[in-house]
Amino acid sequence: MKTWLERADRGGRWLENALLALMLGSLILLSAGQILLRNVFDFGFAWADPMLKVLVLWVGMLGAVAASRENKHIAIDVLSRILKGRALAVLQMVVALFTFIICSLLAWYCYQFVRDEFTWSDVELAGLPIWMWQAILPVGFGLIAWRYLVLAVERLVELLSPQSAGDAQ
Repeated sequence: MKTWLERADRGGRWLENALLALMLGSLILLSAGQILLRNVFDFGFAWADPMLKVLVLWVGMLGAVAASRENKHIAIDVLSRILKGRALAVLQMVVALFTFIICSLLAWYCYQFVRDEFTWSDVELAGLPIWMWQAILPVGFGLIAWRYLVLAVERLVELLSPQSAGDAQ
């Protein structure tokens, strides 16, 4: 029997994948439609170009969130190819903590940016204020930070486990 946490994780993964597929599909259809309209009919929608910029932002952030759930982010991992055992677990914990700190800072500053946009912005896109479209930034970085905090704790537990104590490689 699955725990509620496993079900929530599975539901979150499904939601991430669904949003990513929806946004990517919209991005492809809208950009192809704009190209077709401009080249064949010498016509285009004025709102499409700003919407495409927003969709690129959302696809990028949702893709980063999806990559972080499997620890598949872009990395320069020379040391992880050399190190084994406890040393590798320590390296992974340090990298996860560093990533958590950086993404937490980015989430905080993105939150301040979106809050300022909420306060001052009167620009609208598709009838919604622009801050609503930018809200993916603090949410996305916050989710990534959370995932790397969990990964760092998992590595710490692994390092403190009795079976890991005997592994001195």
